[in-house]
This record gives sequence, C-alpha cells and structure tokens, in this order.
Amino acid sequence: MDFLELAGKRILVFGVANRKSVAWQTGKVLEEAGAEVIYVVRSEARKESLGKLSPQAPIYVCDVEHQEQIDQLATEISQNYDVVHGLAHSIAFADYSAGWLPFHETPRAAFLQAVDISCFSLTALSNAFKDLLDPEQGSVVTI
Repeated sequence: MDFLELAGKRILVFGVANRKSVAWQTGKVLEEAGAEVIYVVRSEARKESLGKLSPQAPIYVCDVEHQEQIDQLATEISQNYDVVHGLAHSIAFADYSAGWLPFHETPRAAFLQAVDISCFSLTALSNAFKDLLDPEQGSVVTI
C-alpha cells in the first residue's frame, strides 16, 4: 500500500550537503516510494559530490542567500517541468568562522545570516515556486 501516494510525484529536495544529510536520506526515501526527486544544492562543488552519489538524478544549484538565484532556479525548473508536487526544505546554516562562541556572544550579523538561510529561505522558496506547485495536492515541508 502506498500510504503517501508518492509514486509519480515530483519533489524538490533542498539542502543535501553529503550522504549523512537529512536531505539526502529524505530524497532516498522519496525515490524508494516512487517519487521523482529533483535535488537542489548550494554550490557547484556540492553538485559534483551529489552527482557521484546519484548520477541519474537531476541536480540544480541555488544559494538561497541570494534572491536572484532563487528566482533563476524557479525559472529553470519551470522551463523543464510543468508541475512540482512537493518541496522539502532541509537547509541549515551557522557561521563558525569566528570559532565556537557561547550562544549569547553570537554577532548580530551572523545570527541574522543564519536565520535568513535556515528559516526565511523556506518562505522565499515557497513564494518562488507557488505557481509551479500542484494546486490540489502540492505540499511544502521543512525538516
């Protein structure tokens, strides 16, 4: 029984960093359930490493810290696909360039950058893909 009815559904999965990523495991489970998974990663280097894990999968690059890249991604996806049934957001970021600091010493700019990438990107991506998302059965989740 296909409880989630994912067979034939097209799902965007954001946030794969490596084979230990929650996003990678999410994508694999979706594929096993019959979904067509489109991966979106932050950089060309991540695209190359993911390509080794999943040579057949479509992989796009988008740094969600930049709205113009989100808009470009939505345009590219809409040119290649007529509908998306789901968006799985598994993006998290923290700036450790200053080393490990006690939480209360986090610089404002670093905190706001982390919130922008880890949290607001869900809103930005949902907005960018709203017209491509299936209006009847489309779903957006964050993990």
